Amino acid sequence: MKLSSVGKFLDQPLISNTLARKMPLILGATALCYGIKDTLSQPTENRRNQGIRNAIILGSITISSVLASKFIKIKGEKLIETLPKKDILLEQKNAITRFITKNEHISKNTIDILEKAKTRILSLKDTDNLLNQLKGKRNSQELISTLFGKNHNITSGEILSEISKLSIMGFVPVISGIFGGIAADMFSSQCTKEKTQNKIKEGVYQFFANIFLCNVGAGTFLFAAEKLNQAGVIKNLTPLKKSVAILAGILAVGVLGGSFIANIIGDKLINPLINKFCGKKTMSARENNERKPEALDIALHTDDIATAGVLSGVKWICPLLPVMYLVSGYRTAIGYRNCKNTHQLDKHKNQQHN
Repeated sequence: MKLSSVGKFLDQPLISNTLARKMPLILGATALCYGIKDTLSQPTENRRNQGIRNAIILGSITISSVLASKFIKIKGEKLIETLPKKDILLEQKNAITRFITKNEHISKNTIDILEKAKTRILSLKDTDNLLNQLKGKRNSQELISTLFGKNHNITSGEILSEISKLSIMGFVPVISGIFGGIAADMFSSQCTKEKTQNKIKEGVYQFFANIFLCNVGAGTFLFAAEKLNQAGVIKNLTPLKKSVAILAGILAVGVLGGSFIANIIGDKLINPLINKFCGKKTMSARENNERKPEALDIALHTDDIATAGVLSGVKWICPLLPVMYLVSGYRTAIGYRNCKNTHQLDKHKNQQHN
């Protein structure tokens, strides 16, 4: 079975559209499962308060993400588009009818698979068989585009236009994480300036290091590849080469450089603002709050597949982005800090308090 068949199978409009329609349910179920797990992991006497805190935090992130996907529009398009299932099936049925009309000799196996495509998602085996049987047939490209999505040779300009959509999708859970975390702290009478500051700093880190800069890197590197192609340095800029440029940009700017850039922003911009408006001198990011990337941070870069999705045939992952961004929102809400110096400082404070 070819890898391209796997990509086509996953890229069926019925799959991506179903995931888009089920996104609120998937996101809500994920938040609920994590909230229950985290609550039960606490000592018995703390479970009630932790359960309410998790409900406030995860509830605010989930609700805001769902509302954003339904009501925020970029150039007239929702962040996550959905269509009635009957409209997709009607379009597929019409394409199948046109194909059969223009081709006299079609095997029974092909007819059987096409009949399935009129009512449901095709299996991976049926997808592979159908693609093999459609080779050389008239009107086959129109049918393939309808059943499995259109191939598109994306440009840097188009990727850059997507940055706003992806960035908003990531920004919403981060900003709702900050306010949800503050609300949870107020409920438990644990709201302090230091906790609020850490939420803001972690929000900056999550947004820039794990979301925004990866998209910028993808667009920038593809733009550079296009210019090198025009100059003759890169010959025949194929979709595969564009994919390599996109992934290189994500790796260089987002994964490797994102943490450094996010900490610079925190040190040079966020900390001075906090110092100014809170009226209290905070330690610099370099001394106390520098955030170091972890395995989970690297895993969060899975969302960047959406940027290269048109080329790699995994558009279905776009409706799952809110689920991935849930992690960023939650870490923002708790003001996560993993710097060794921060842990030592907290330990020292606890010893003084005791």
